[in-house]
Amino acid sequence: MPTETPFRNTSYSRPSLLGIVALAIAILISGAMIGAATAQDIATPVVDATPVVVDTACESTSLGVGAEPWIRTELYFGTRLPDGSELTADQWADFLDAEITPRFPDGLTVLEGYGQFLTSEGIIVGETSVVLIIFYPAEFVEDSSAALEEIRDVYETEFDQESVLRVDSEPVCVSF
Repeated sequence: MPTETPFRNTSYSRPSLLGIVALAIAILISGAMIGAATAQDIATPVVDATPVVVDTACESTSLGVGAEPWIRTELYFGTRLPDGSELTADQWADFLDAEITPRFPDGLTVLEGYGQFLTSEGIIVGETSVVLIIFYPAEFVEDSSAALEEIRDVYETEFDQESVLRVDSEPVCVSF
């Protein structure tokens, strides 16, 4: 004789039992779907707002100032010459007038600093340096980049330099 357990109801027929199981599965699935939607709403809230359409990123970050996207490039010129002497102020001024200003007549900034670098022979050299900062419209990036490369090449050749460091920044917002 089979032993009865207090938790087992044997009065259900097989079709009824299958219906109960199917109903339980449907309830579990619908509960999981509702729970997932709630979790999604909490994790990534849906904002009911209409975005403002702007022509450029500068209009959204520098609203009302008439900013435009420009590129910032810095060139770092070493001033120590191969014979150990330093480039003179007159030599730099002549180079600036002859090579840089004609290529960027709209404006530029020159800063004097101190830097150091590791030579190709493995020697650390400290020297006075000149930092040239140029801003130019993003739409003229190809022509401006070519002009900057010409400046680097001329300086390296004329003053027998291993290199001129170039740093380009992502477009920045500029207004005048």
